[in-house]
Amino acid sequence: MEAHKLYENSVKILKKNQHENGGFYASPPGTRYPFIYPRDHSIAILGAISAELMDQARLGLEFILSAQKPLGEFSQRYDIDGNDASYKDLQIDGTGLVLYTLGKYFEATGGSFFEEMADRDFVLKYWSTIRNAVEFILMNKNEEVDLIHTINSIHEYPAYEHGFEIYANSACCAGILSAVEMGKAIGADDNELDRWKNEAEKVKNAILTRMYSPRRRSFIKCIRVKDKNSKPIAYDAFASSVIDVDAAEYAPAYFELISNHDMKTQATVKRIHRHLWDDEIGGLNRYPEHWNRNNGGYGPWCHFTCELANHFIENNDQELAEKYLGWVVDMAHDYQMPEHISTIQRFELWVEDYTNAEILRDSKIKMIEQTRNHPKWQDGLAYITIPLIWPHAEYIRAYNNYMSKFE
Repeated sequence: MEAHKLYENSVKILKKNQHENGGFYASPPGTRYPFIYPRDHSIAILGAISAELMDQARLGLEFILSAQKPLGEFSQRYDIDGNDASYKDLQIDGTGLVLYTLGKYFEATGGSFFEEMADRDFVLKYWSTIRNAVEFILMNKNEEVDLIHTINSIHEYPAYEHGFEIYANSACCAGILSAVEMGKAIGADDNELDRWKNEAEKVKNAILTRMYSPRRRSFIKCIRVKDKNSKPIAYDAFASSVIDVDAAEYAPAYFELISNHDMKTQATVKRIHRHLWDDEIGGLNRYPEHWNRNNGGYGPWCHFTCELANHFIENNDQELAEKYLGWVVDMAHDYQMPEHISTIQRFELWVEDYTNAEILRDSKIKMIEQTRNHPKWQDGLAYITIPLIWPHAEYIRAYNNYMSKFE
């Protein structure tokens, strides 16, 4: 069965791309992303937990928790020794993701339900790190709208993410709630935990109200605000809303702030599917082509396709679940998945645009060479950065969810 072979190789790829220090590479050394990005790294740990690779998950958490910066945040990316290798501004979703992932690890070891199994000692060891991360997130919360401010988020694209962005807010809210649950399990200070929970519930309510458009029947991408301390934000220099469809608008359900059965989630997913499923190649694009940040050419992304497959699995929609996961299986090359897939025409159009604008960095030049030399080029397809570790982790999670539901 091809789907199971892809699962088995995805597990192997996770193992192979974890450095002995614990960090999961975003892509292997010699490819475009030979660094440890807290976002990709956290998803890799979630994949390891799903595959019951608990030693690898623990090692990965030790790496990232030990790399926290003095104010409580986690850098955009690290080298294999845990040194800051960032070249972009604040991406607060990474801090939320680390907390959320640690919570999932603790839950998988038994959590507060099986105390004799739960890795409480691990949480206790890093409790000051957890506290600093929560407080850093809350430092970036705007009291007027109860949302968390960021410069970059999942797409690392400030033009559409600078402000109160849906993925960053969902990740941070879920991360704080995870910290509260872990704190309860280890007997942390009740007053502090109550304060955290109260703040997280404010953020959650703001996500579900301010960031949901009843007329569009969808969550929205971002409320643009330049300065987190603008008072009132209506007079902020950036004040506006990003209402274009984005795969990240699934984030409230992805981070379990709202049920996959909730009408807000279902309506949002219908909109994402309608506008972002690629009619030519298949698979799910991450955002509209007209955003014009289509590194390697516009096209579908395997990990976003896997993420939405989980929605259909949860809702017992086997037909769409198989459409989404089946596409991932079909597009894998030698049981490996790229970052995304484009057509040669789209790819060369992107190369032309970036060449004319003189904005091709060395990493992109290397990516162009590797893409043109990949065997799938002969089939008319541009496979961008293969393997990327993130989609393998998401596939592991989706495959296990599918097998639990339908097999």
